[in-house]
Amino acid sequence: MRLVRLCVLLLWPLVLAACAVPGTPQAQQYASVTGTVVDAATNAPVTGATVTIDVVNTVQTSNTGAFTLGNLPGGPADCTISAPDYVTRTNDWCTAPLMAGQTTNLGQIKLTHS
Repeated sequence: MRLVRLCVLLLWPLVLAACAVPGTPQAQQYASVTGTVVDAATNAPVTGATVTIDVVNTVQTSNTGAFTLGNLPGGPADCTISAPDYVTRTNDWCTAPLMAGQTTNLGQIKLTHS
């Protein structure tokens, strides 16, 4: 019985080492986007516009029309901006794929009145 315990005690580290993953995977890097939503006619900021990327990532613009959205997967994205009394813009303002680990500044995005 003592011999069995000794063998188990000595072999246990080898079993654990054999089951170990060769390395810890790197944390996934996410993309971020920033921009400003403005009125197309006056260039005034559009406060409270809803910016949506890939359906579930949503933020409201600030009183300066600015927004930042992070934790986005890299690659192509479906993008929508909507605000009361404005025409909703979909996809035409974010055509480039998002780059993981980078922040993309989309600049000014102009909305026209409906």
